[in-house]
Parts: sequence; structure tokens; C-alpha cells
Amino acid sequence: MRIPRIPQAAFGPVLLASLLIILVLGHRPQPRPRLAPAWAVPGWFPIGWSFTSGTPPPTPSDISGQAFQRGKLNVTTADGLYGEDEQQHMADELEAALAYASNRFGEGPSGAIEVYVGGEPGCNLNGLAYTDRRLVQVFTCADLPRQRAVNILAHEFVHQLAHDYYGPPHLQADMILAEGVATWAAGKYWLGDQPSFAAFVRHHYQAKGAMLPLPTSYVGRPIADMNQLYYQWASFVEFLLETYGREKFDALYVSGGGNPGTAQYVKVYGKSLDELEREWLAWLGR
Repeated sequence: MRIPRIPQAAFGPVLLASLLIILVLGHRPQPRPRLAPAWAVPGWFPIGWSFTSGTPPPTPSDISGQAFQRGKLNVTTADGLYGEDEQQHMADELEAALAYASNRFGEGPSGAIEVYVGGEPGCNLNGLAYTDRRLVQVFTCADLPRQRAVNILAHEFVHQLAHDYYGPPHLQADMILAEGVATWAAGKYWLGDQPSFAAFVRHHYQAKGAMLPLPTSYVGRPIADMNQLYYQWASFVEFLLETYGREKFDALYVSGGGNPGTAQYVKVYGKSLDELEREWLAWLGR
């Protein structure tokens, strides 16, 4: 069998076509952003995510599964993720988490919240909040305890509560405050065995000399840094509420520009973020 001779002039197009085939065959779609650090599995640490700017990953076009209604929650659990009893228990646990978060935040939801519990083949915990659509989601797998998904959704519920309370300015809130209040109001669902976020930050970060500046953006940083920032921001929110009260915090929350450090700290508190950060660090060290 003779191998056909390829004219020299055809080598370029043939080589280009071969490279394209290799690229297509070698391409793998990017996984959904991994929003739980490696030590969240099998540890208890949760982490969530909300989309107030930029382009979020798309919502599954076919949200289907077993549906449960609990108070103002409409919970849909993906088929095959849990057994029927577990689905019922999770709906009950989510209703309790919303009640707890509402009590800490100080306001309940203004309307129904759609909750989707989806499957994540890689067993990565991902929490999403589309607050203008009243939709929160978590992606998990059957190998992870239900409680970890509930922990994340407690955080996402607070994003919805904040949108209901503050209105459209929530979508442009300073990330320190938006993620900080969502973590803080999730309280026991994020604290483990620590009594407060101040105690948590002192134990896990400050004692190790590993603190990050508050206005740090987590974009491009390791997931562990993102997780740490959420806890630091929660502690900072705890400090602002305990030291200066809710009225000033509310005024600060609606003055942001999205990125960390963009709220009008000087206008509301008469102090820059740097000054408030130094006060917060001293407060942590008490």
C-alpha cells in the first residue's frame, strides 16, 4: 500500500488543520469556580459567593428535581442528590437557617426565595446568590454532609436579606461590607467552636501573624485568602456594629462602589478606612 505524496505547498494547511484538531480534542471546559478551599473538605469551614457585579457563571437552564415549600423558601433539590428523607430534612434545616440569619440581621425576607441545591460532580462546595432574581443556589455532592451546604446557604440568605433591606444600593455595596455582613449574620453556621468572629480571627489569623489588609481584593489570590478575607470582614462588621451602632453601619452600606474599601468611611464615621482598621486591630487585641 503506497502512502500518497503530499505536495510541499499543502504542508502548511495540513499542519494548521492538524493543530486545530489537536486543540479541539485537547480542550476541556473550565470547571465552575471552586469556591470552597481544599481544607473545607473534610473540614467544616464553608465559603459562599455572591454576584453583585461582573458576569456570574450561568444558572442551570433546567432547574429540576424534588420541590419543597418551607415558609418563604421554595427549595428544589436535584434528582439523585439525596434520598427523600434527606431532602425533607434539608428543607427543614434551611428554614431554620433563614430564621436564624433573619434574627441576626434584624430583618426577614420581603418575599419568597427560590433555593436550588444542585449536584457538583467534583464535590466542590459552591454558593451563589442572584439577589435581584431572589434566587440562591448551592452546588454540592452526596458524599459531603448536608450541613456544609446549609452553612453556605445561610450566608447566601443574608445577601438576599441585605438586598431586601437596602434595595438596589446593595448591588454596589463595598465588598468588605457585603461579604462581611453576610458572613457575620450567618453566625453559628460559620463559627465552628468559636464564640465570635473576633475570637475566630484572633485564633486563626492574628495569632499567626497572617492578617491581610482589609481592602485587599481576592481576585487572582488563592482561595484560602478569599476565605480569610470573609472572616476578617465579618469581624470588621462585628466591630463596626458593636462600636458605632447599626444606624451608621446602614448609612455606610449604601455608600459603596463595589470594590473593597469604596464606601464613604470618612463621611459616615469621620475616619478613614485605615484609621478604622487600626481601631479594629486594637479591638481584636483586647
